[in-house]
Amino acid sequence: MKYSNAERNHVIIKGREKAFSDFIAQDYNGMKHKVRNAISSNSEDALTWSCFEVLANLPLNLKINALDEILEDSYEGKCNFKFVENNYTEKQIEIFVGKKYSGKVTEESTEVDASIELPDKLIFIEAKLYSSISQADPKKPHDQIARKLRVGLDCAECLDKEFYFIFLDIAPPNKLLKYTKEKKSKENALKKSPEKWKNAWWFKYYKFGRRKSLKPLRECLNGIQVESIEKVSENMGWLTWSDLYKNILRGLVRNLEQVKDNK
Repeated sequence: MKYSNAERNHVIIKGREKAFSDFIAQDYNGMKHKVRNAISSNSEDALTWSCFEVLANLPLNLKINALDEILEDSYEGKCNFKFVENNYTEKQIEIFVGKKYSGKVTEESTEVDASIELPDKLIFIEAKLYSSISQADPKKPHDQIARKLRVGLDCAECLDKEFYFIFLDIAPPNKLLKYTKEKKSKENALKKSPEKWKNAWWFKYYKFGRRKSLKPLRECLNGIQVESIEKVSENMGWLTWSDLYKNILRGLVRNLEQVKDNK
């Protein structure tokens, strides 16, 4: 569906109109893709902006609760830290949508769909709706997941910080991967979305490796200094849009309840 204007396709908080205009006007490598897709209901950028803009503007206590629930879902209850235990202030939790990061050693750069910068941690979130990750090519020698990992671990914003990478998609990895087992007929879902399963395949390839070895992850990070390849793997998580929606909606409901209680 095509909307009549970009405002109809995005959640815009009062007072944040200028930030929204700057967001859709972003130019990355000569491409103004956010403006081009601003009125499309299939826009990943519109959905990502709307979700993380709301999250960023929740009151601090509700934002922390929502973030902890997002981490719980992303790491199946096994995330090694919680926001609530770190006593972060409002200014210490910075949430960005579409920020560009660059590596120091490799001089690679990438635009990150959503990122969270903390005094001691950096979280990259790669969001996909109906599309699949871009593959390596002559201009970009690494696929989209590898590129995010490389830049995230090598960028100035991650100096002396722990890095986390979360892949955000429409379904859990195993649900996406099942399409690889179906026959390639004109009727089945694989024909309608022939590349979608690759998101899950490459994520699992790097996170879990092959034959109980993390060699694929180690090779994709060639040239990047990391303290522990096992830690990089451990800090890779997977989140679904439905879980993200629920956690943000729970934060909004709690906010309404707080407003009512204060009246």
